[in-house]
Amino acid sequence: MPNHYDIIIIGSGAGGGTMARALAATGKEILILERGGFVPREPQNWSTQAVAVEKRYAPGETWYFDNKAFKPGIPTTLSAAAPSCMARASVPATRQAGPPWWPS
Repeated sequence: MPNHYDIIIIGSGAGGGTMARALAATGKEILILERGGFVPREPQNWSTQAVAVEKRYAPGETWYFDNKAFKPGIPTTLSAAAPSCMARASVPATRQAGPPWWPS
């Protein structure tokens, strides 16, 4: 495993996975960092009831935004399938600023 990477991608969700796929043919050394484990292969993966209503894969952690605590509504382990994932994570770090509504 190299000790130098040209590109480091945080997360393999919709944004990170798409970025990794787009950069795969560049010949760059790419590292993808992922904090979670894998979702087990089971029928509940395909059940809207199990995923959205019963929150089968929802993390038990607390997140903070503007010093307000909240529980994430989308299971982090299933974020690749989530339409509201934070795709901004896949924007290259050379970007000077985010959209006006994004916190600094």
